[in-house]
Amino acid sequence: MNRVILSVSLWITLLAAMQPAPLLASKKKAAKEKDSLQAYLKELPPPAVSAAAISSGSLYTPSGLLADPFADHKAHQVGDTISIQITESTTIAQSGSLASQRAFSHNSAVTGVGGTSPSFLNPLLAANSSTKLTGTGTTASKNSLNTTLTAEVVAVQPNGSLVLEARRHLLANHEHENVTLRGVVRPADISSGNLVYSYQLFNLQLEVKGKGVISDSVRQPNIVMRTLLKWLGM
Repeated sequence: MNRVILSVSLWITLLAAMQPAPLLASKKKAAKEKDSLQAYLKELPPPAVSAAAISSGSLYTPSGLLADPFADHKAHQVGDTISIQITESTTIAQSGSLASQRAFSHNSAVTGVGGTSPSFLNPLLAANSSTKLTGTGTTASKNSLNTTLTAEVVAVQPNGSLVLEARRHLLANHEHENVTLRGVVRPADISSGNLVYSYQLFNLQLEVKGKGVISDSVRQPNIVMRTLLKWLGM
């Protein structure tokens, strides 16, 4: 009887200890999300604070709601944002062929010794060589990227051109993807909808990096694995 009571008390204690585990896990998850939000907010650049305009007796203020109803809201200064339509496609195809052939033949003989023609000296030397090489090779590569990013004006050049930078971090199905874009655009190339295409950017730098299940399966093995595969003939 005592053993039964002891077993029941142990089960009750275990159940009581395991019950708040989901609550503890949810609190940890909420704390982690809060920490990631704080880290994200710290990475953002501080907003530019403009000094309030002092108006001496005038009803007009430059920072008023309807102060400039005909203003152009396209990006033109540091901190402004602009949409970039990326339409990049690269296709490379190469092919080559090689055909080479070479033949060599040499004969040497003693036609006569003391008025006779000994058979063991004829031919004295006979050599033949032939080499033939034929090869073909073909390579093809095609890359395409179509997406839309929102960039920030990080600098303005003396001629008025805008230096843009855009970043995107995507996590889906344990696959990380980082996209970084930098370029220079003329204000005249920006459309009325505050949009510019990637082929209008000067000195375009576009970098796409991925890490995860897919990228690991197509990445080249390390040097130790490559040496082992080469030694096994695979």
